[in-house]
Amino acid sequence: MAARNRNCDVLIIGAGPVGGLLACILARGGRDVVLAERGARRPAAEGSRDTRGYALSAGSVTILQDLGYWDPLAAHAEPILEIHVSRRGGFGSVVMDAESQGVTALGQVVPAARIDAMLARALDAAGVEVREQTRIERLEAAGPERREVVVTGPDGRHRFAARLVVAADGAHSATRAAAGIEVLRRRYEADALVFDILPARQHRGRAFERFTPEGPLALLPQSGGRMNVVWVAPPEACDVREGLAESDRMAELQEFVGWRLGRLRAAGPLARFPLELVRARRLHDARLVLAGNVAHGLHPVAGQGLNLSLRDVAALAGRLLHAADPGAPGVLADYAASRSVDIERIAAATDFLARGLLAIQGFAPHALGGGMLLLDRIDPLRRLWAEQAMGLQPLPRRRLRSVPAALTEPGVRRRRGPAETGEGMA
Repeated sequence: MAARNRNCDVLIIGAGPVGGLLACILARGGRDVVLAERGARRPAAEGSRDTRGYALSAGSVTILQDLGYWDPLAAHAEPILEIHVSRRGGFGSVVMDAESQGVTALGQVVPAARIDAMLARALDAAGVEVREQTRIERLEAAGPERREVVVTGPDGRHRFAARLVVAADGAHSATRAAAGIEVLRRRYEADALVFDILPARQHRGRAFERFTPEGPLALLPQSGGRMNVVWVAPPEACDVREGLAESDRMAELQEFVGWRLGRLRAAGPLARFPLELVRARRLHDARLVLAGNVAHGLHPVAGQGLNLSLRDVAALAGRLLHAADPGAPGVLADYAASRSVDIERIAAATDFLARGLLAIQGFAPHALGGGMLLLDRIDPLRRLWAEQAMGLQPLPRRRLRSVPAALTEPGVRRRRGPAETGEGMA
């Protein structure tokens, strides 16, 4: 069957938070965008089995506010007012609170299903052409002005000739593989069990991160008094806990967490995720660029994965909106250079927290406790740590704030604007 042909400015592969948000921004800025997704969009959060809660840093919330996408999420968000970091079976802890940092909240926890639902509606409002349940069949060599991609879906084959292809299809990206971009991949000897609980006592906006001999255990505040648990442990320990009766699993969690939140009750289904570090050797190819987990899949400790990815979106969108040619080599090289330090820093930090602290706990536990005490008592160190945790790195805010409002009628394509004609360069 012959493929149907379609030219576009930007073809984005992957409609998760990274690809979906980038598509919305670019379409609102005047680009002709096509979004191809291997699954189906989830416009309704109710009934979703996705139990994850995203801890959005203050910087990530700022990005969404500038774009006008925070209000639909705010009603379902729970502010993080305090973060308590401790070590099981040892002294030393670190407490950081919003008031001491001069902010209203250190971050916000939003259910993943709510973000998916918001983006599904936003894509329609921005007039983005979305192709669901597709897979990439072939990625052609780049021509002087476009790169061709053949995707297969329920209605047949489509050949897209795009000025730029954005790979946003996750840590196991088929697009990245088709482009021949190598990755550094390290499988952690750990998985994450994720589920919601309802503590007897109010969490009062407190988030907890406890380092145990098995790995980190995080409790994130959620709306309605619930908390989202991310329990990292070796695969064999996860096997055992998955097989336990719910009451026995909660009893073991209670032993790890203690009683500061009162008795803990299960409040949702259990999900399991294998953990690995994924780092792309390079962030771009001819008329192709990587963003989000395609470029950097991280351990969930400290909740930095989506926040790092949203900074990718902000940096990439800020450049593409004001480029005469979105796939020009200089545009992509500039994006890659701007993101390299941030990606390297966060990847190294989370890898140390995931692997290095386990070694420290076994070798010199008092050193870890002493370091926590030192960090908790020296205000300049605490402020530096707070700024990093809140994701307050410089953002292209002026460029994102200038993005036009979304279309009022889904399916109507926006007229070509400055971003597409090359006028109004920042």
